[in-house]
Amino acid sequence: MSLQPYTIEGEVLPEAVLSAQAMAYMNFARIEHDRLEQIVRHIIIPMVGGYETALGEALDRHCEQVRRFSGNFCWKHRHLGESHGVVGKGDMQ
Repeated sequence: MSLQPYTIEGEVLPEAVLSAQAMAYMNFARIEHDRLEQIVRHIIIPMVGGYETALGEALDRHCEQVRRFSGNFCWKHRHLGESHGVVGKGDMQ
């Protein structure tokens, strides 16, 4: 039986353990969610009768739940990506 120590790739930071790639993915997901949320809130919800309809309320609630339960895509650790050069870099369209 071999007891090899586990290797963690990336830098161990006091606030969180995140790889540059994971941070880039979260930043990209946040950007894409913002774009989708704009479409839902400014185009789709008004097309289905606004926020007063059951569908409008449900769409609004789901947009908010994605943001809330994702931790706003790890927003509290977003600054950690700066040390890896992945915050605000590149055109991710």
